[in-house]
Parts: sequence; structure tokens; C-alpha cells
Amino acid sequence: MFISKKHLDRRTFLRGAGTVVALPLLDSMVPAATAQSLTAAGERLRFGAVYVPNGIYPGMWHPEQAGKDFEFNQIMKPLEPYRQHLTTISQLKAPDGGKDMGGIHMGASAAFLNGVGPLSNNGDFNIVRSKKTVDQYIADTIAGDTPLRSLELGTEDMGTSVGSCDGYPCLFFSTLSWLDDESPLPVSINPQVTFERMYGDPGTPEQRLARMRRKQSMLDSVLDETKRLQRVIGASDNAILDEYLTNIRRVEQQLQKMEMRSDVVANAPEGPVGIPEDFDTHMTVTYDLLHLAFQGDISRVFSFLTGHEASGRSYAFLGVTEPHHTTSHHKDTPETLDQYARVNSYQMVKLAEFLGKLESTPDGDGTLLDSSLIYFGAGMSNGPVHDRHNVPAVMLGRAGGRLEGNRHIEAEKDIPTANLLLAMADMLGSEVASVGHSTGRLQI
Repeated sequence: MFISKKHLDRRTFLRGAGTVVALPLLDSMVPAATAQSLTAAGERLRFGAVYVPNGIYPGMWHPEQAGKDFEFNQIMKPLEPYRQHLTTISQLKAPDGGKDMGGIHMGASAAFLNGVGPLSNNGDFNIVRSKKTVDQYIADTIAGDTPLRSLELGTEDMGTSVGSCDGYPCLFFSTLSWLDDESPLPVSINPQVTFERMYGDPGTPEQRLARMRRKQSMLDSVLDETKRLQRVIGASDNAILDEYLTNIRRVEQQLQKMEMRSDVVANAPEGPVGIPEDFDTHMTVTYDLLHLAFQGDISRVFSFLTGHEASGRSYAFLGVTEPHHTTSHHKDTPETLDQYARVNSYQMVKLAEFLGKLESTPDGDGTLLDSSLIYFGAGMSNGPVHDRHNVPAVMLGRAGGRLEGNRHIEAEKDIPTANLLLAMADMLGSEVASVGHSTGRLQI
């Protein structure tokens, strides 16, 4: 067998007019006769955090038995195909969300990744202060030379709302991640902007619209470089490259369709709350962008706010007649409780679709799911009482072999969720002394 001593640099890009396309890990990027597990590529770890608002009813979420081979409960059921990559934890307690901690709703999401939430004074809208979040500590360790240190995405924000957010700046409703104690990283809710941030020069809105109208694909601009690269890499690398570029093309086409509808939607008369088809597309394309970010090594860290705690979004396409927040106040009535469960089950279906993409994407000696740690959770459990006890918390992936799946860990009652944040930071090599109101590291 002929072994070439040459290999591609890990940060090889395809370049076009205003476009830079990062590449997935190819065999050609690994030095000849060297196992990938012995190279820097073998230690590429990834972290993502996914937040769902308004809690999850614990009686329909947590498994009844602890340990291995547990039976999945109703809402978690869509994740069962990934049992071997899943560790769920019960009995954790999220921060209280008192008036001095962001309030019952804002305090839930704002504390999700730092265990403390707002440190501003209630009623003082000139102070924006919190604590650096665990995703950013992890980014310090694993981001490396990726083009984007981290991605912060969402499906809605508070727009220009001022002074109406539980006595705090509304920015806290739209922020999961903090770079440091005074630098919030609000979510981006526009997939087109995110796509262009990942792959090209965004320009002005007019320039973006002009490009869309010309139907000039970003990938068309790098066609010549793509052909040159295909001639110097092997068949297996060409298969990986083709799949990656196909995924980019598919997302690009989705975004073009969405943007072509934007003028119509913007000028349409006011309609009912929520556009179900648009929301499902929004969820799908956002997860697709996160998959591309991991596949192309554009970013190794993300946070995804699937909806903010003050959301009035409806889920009529699921047969849910009231907005999400209203259904979360179910008053234990069977019909409303069922609708509450449908909303959260839908979120599990979308998360499972994302996990499937990660599992089917090769990465080194394994898959993207093997090298990732995805943390899913909420800032409360039972919605009607904004209960902070026994909140949902699930870790998905293998974290490069550091995480064992097929487990339900029943923690000591009311251990702070911040203890889990510390444990995940440790798992990914970040040395963090404490997070929020942590009392130690959860044993996982």
C-alpha cells in the first residue's frame, strides 16, 4: 500500500467571492500512518446546550427506575433510539428565581448555564450584569482555532421591549450565554444571518436581497476550488466532502425559500399567533446550521434557546389550542396537561432529528455524536407553580469516550443544577472552581 507523507492542513478552506467554506475532517488531514486518535483531530470535543421554556411536567418525563435499561417516560420517548448516548438525571434543583434573581420566568432561563441569573438590581434597567456561563468556560478550552468561538441561536427574542420583563432589562430573556460578567451573548434568531456569519460576508440587507434575487449560490462561487480539491483527495474523502456540501446546499436552498417569502409575510395583515409551518422550518434549519457548524468545524460550542420564557407562541399544528405558556399552567386538567406534554414531546422529536444527523456524520474514528456532549434541560419542572425541584436534565453524546450512556442517575434530592454544570466542564477539560450556587461536582 502506498502511503503519502503529505496531508492537508486542518484549516484548509474553499474560497470564493465573499465566501470562505470550512471543511469537515478528511482522512487527508491526518498525517500518514498515524491513528486519528493520536492526533489533535482525535481530541476535538464539542459542546451544545439546548433550553426549552416553561418547564416539563416531571411525572411524564423522569423514568421511574434508576440505573441502566430504564423505561422511557412519555415525553422523553422520542430520544429512546439514542439510549446508549443518553444519561438523564433527576432530583436536581434549579435556582429559585426570586425577585432578586430574575423572577420566576426570566430567572429560569437566565440561570440555565451559570446557576445564578441576573445580578442587576430589580427595577434598575441601566445595569446588565450576570456571570460567565459554563459554555464559555468550555469554549476557552475546546474552541481552538475554529472560525467562530461559539454560536448562540434562538427562534424568538424580545425585540425592542423595554421595562416589562419582570423588572429587568429584557435582554436577559434573550440570553443564555455570557462571555464574562458584563458581556451577554444574545441569541441570533435569523437563520440567514447565521448562515452568512458562518460562510460569507453578510453585507447590507439590500446586498443580501440582491444576491438572493440573482440566485447566486454560495457554493457556485467556490466550484473551481472544489474541483481542484476533489482531484487531490481520495475516494472516501470525496464522499465526505460531497455529503457536507450537499448539506450546505440544502440549507442554503431552505433559506432562499424563506427569504423569498419574507416580503409577503412582512406586508401581510395581522393573523393568529404563531405560524406553525414557519416555526417547524425554523427549528429544522436552526438544528441543520448547528450540525453544519460541528461538521465543518466552524464552531465547537453552541447554545440554543428554543423559545423564551415569556413566549406567546402557539403550537396549533400539534392540536394545541392555547399558547405554550398558557398550557404550562395546566391546573392538572387532563386535556391541558396532554397539550403541555405534546409541546415538549415535539421538542424531543426535533432534538432526536438533530442527534440522528450527528450520529450519521463520521468524525475521526467515530461520529459527531461520539465527540459531542449535548446538554438539554429547562429552568423549571411543573409549570403552574414554576417549580424549581426535579427539573429535566439530560446529557447526550459520548464526549469523546468520557460519558457512558444508558443511565438514569437519581441524584441526592435538591442538588443544585450548577453541580452538573461543573461536572460537564470537568468532563471537557475546563477547570472551573465554582458556578453559581454550586456546592460541589455532581458524580456522573
